[in-house]
Amino acid sequence: MRNRSNFRGFRLFWLLLPVVGAATNTATPLGPPSQVGQLPSPGAASQDQTKSGTRTVNAESLLANLKEALANGRSDRAREATVELLQQPSLKAGLLLEAGSSLAQQELYEEASLAFSRCVKDYPEIFEGYYDLALSELASGNAPRALETMEKAPRATREQEIARRYLRGKIEATMGRVNDAERDLTAAFTASPQEENYALDLGLLYLRQKNYAKAIQIFDQGSQSPPASAFIWLGLGLAQLLGGLPEASVETCSKILKRDESFSPARALMAFALYMGGKYPEAVRVSGAEIRSGQSFPYLYYMHAAAQLRLQSTDYEGMLRDLDLAAKNIPVCSLCYLTRSKIHESMGARDEATTDLQHSLRLDPSLAEAWYRLASLYSRAGRNADASKARAQFNRLKEEKSSHETDMIRDAFIGALGGEKGTASAR
Repeated sequence: MRNRSNFRGFRLFWLLLPVVGAATNTATPLGPPSQVGQLPSPGAASQDQTKSGTRTVNAESLLANLKEALANGRSDRAREATVELLQQPSLKAGLLLEAGSSLAQQELYEEASLAFSRCVKDYPEIFEGYYDLALSELASGNAPRALETMEKAPRATREQEIARRYLRGKIEATMGRVNDAERDLTAAFTASPQEENYALDLGLLYLRQKNYAKAIQIFDQGSQSPPASAFIWLGLGLAQLLGGLPEASVETCSKILKRDESFSPARALMAFALYMGGKYPEAVRVSGAEIRSGQSFPYLYYMHAAAQLRLQSTDYEGMLRDLDLAAKNIPVCSLCYLTRSKIHESMGARDEATTDLQHSLRLDPSLAEAWYRLASLYSRAGRNADASKARAQFNRLKEEKSSHETDMIRDAFIGALGGEKGTASAR
């Protein structure tokens, strides 16, 4: 399985980049922000015909076959088409970049790397080939190779050097070299604050470090460069919530929804901000409306049930159903089972509540509240030795200041902003 940890969704990243080639109605090679568009047009390859056996092969036709396979979800055929295309002895740089871009947008990063590698080999003077190759290698989970590729890229314009600093910082963040990443991402953002990806990655770095004040500063500055996308504003709202400013987060989410009422992540974040701010009726209303709209953000189901429980709702069946959906779709949701245990205990189902707590602690043995409640249930069941052990675990953990719900929200939305599918846990 490919490792995409600490890498914003490659498809999202590519789609956010400036579109080039509109005049020729062709798809855009990736390239760094604001730096594509100086390449030979992919359309120029239409006159390039090469011999394959006894038949003439048109490179444009091969690229069209590749894109058709991708459009039809035929990954196997797309791989075959990639091999066939790259067997041709003469291909334009723009066509290679377009082929790689098309593959990467469908998360076929290894195949995209083949196209970009061919571009680097045939056109070593073109910076964009190295940049796109490094992105593909990073998405494939090979950060050291991506860093090496960027070091080999030609030194050219000031803008390309800024892009190099940015991507180097992005790679360093993946490698856990936080200080180096902060230095390079800050340099890129300072030089080009209008580039949205620079603000997003630097802000995400601070969110992961739990430096919420700096994250707020970066996202706020990024939002001042029109037209800032909803993702910049979402990052700002998340930083505000995690930084202890739930009311400001609600206001930011409201601004997003006024611009685009269909942007469901903002409504989900608003619901969490209302919940964390103690406004449980409003949180239930907003999350319930979002759930009924058909959105499937799993953390929202957890929050909807947790808020109802805070309001002492007796809709036990509905809350358990929400938690079942959340637990099914959140990789590690110890909080889902902790909340289930509270509901079962309210229903008088102590055995089920005990089982829920035991499951919760298998997922996260550091959950102090679960040990406390388990000790109580054991004691009431006459299991004094087990109660004593559970109480000892609680006493050992109770001094920890970490909020599991806050951690869950941070992980979930960093995953949404950062493309870390399957990595976010609810602890």
